[in-house]
Amino acid sequence: MPFTLQMLRTLLETHPNRAASLKRHVDALEAAINAEPALCLHRVRTLFEAVHLTIAPLIGVVLNKDDKFPKRNSVILSALDFSVPGHPEAGKIDEIIKKLLGAINGTASALAELSNIPNLRHGGSLDWATLERQHAVMLGGLCDTLVSFLFEVAWSRTPPLVTPAIPEYSEFAEFNAYLDDEYGDVSIAGSTFPASKVLYKLDFVQFESVHIEWGAERAGAAADEAGAAA
Repeated sequence: MPFTLQMLRTLLETHPNRAASLKRHVDALEAAINAEPALCLHRVRTLFEAVHLTIAPLIGVVLNKDDKFPKRNSVILSALDFSVPGHPEAGKIDEIIKKLLGAINGTASALAELSNIPNLRHGGSLDWATLERQHAVMLGGLCDTLVSFLFEVAWSRTPPLVTPAIPEYSEFAEFNAYLDDEYGDVSIAGSTFPASKVLYKLDFVQFESVHIEWGAERAGAAADEAGAAA
């Protein structure tokens, strides 16, 4: 049976206007879990990036662009109000829900770390057993729970805003150069276009996902170099 992000699908139905742009991320993550589980982490990171860029401005939080998604999640969890208005123990409710969501965030982070182990995402010996599918389903399920709840709380307690625009193509100059070097130009009916521009225009979800992975790999390489030099 195909895996479905049930809570996020419900969120799409509950907030059809606000969640319209979210559908592409949900579709992409479900497709990855069902057909290409090795891409699940890319899709999850992209979805959490949408969470951060959408919710942070609503609650007045300024995020550090260098923080990884577990840290950003923690900052947003700390800033959101999960209490039940009018309840005599509203503060206690907020405290306990933050503890619960923090545990979910920690579990999702641990699953993300598993992706760095050979044969869970980066490949390995053909003789090794793989947990690729199970890993993708667990990560997708936790993402479904946490993301849908965060959006539901944020949207139910803040006024509607205009959907954030997609970042300008020019903001990804270094990444665009990487894609163009890697894939060259695309020729169609006598016209030639940079590969990066084609991907940006036709599938921004994939563009964004690969950009996040490219950034993570660069950060990891820089950390390895720093460690070797120490």
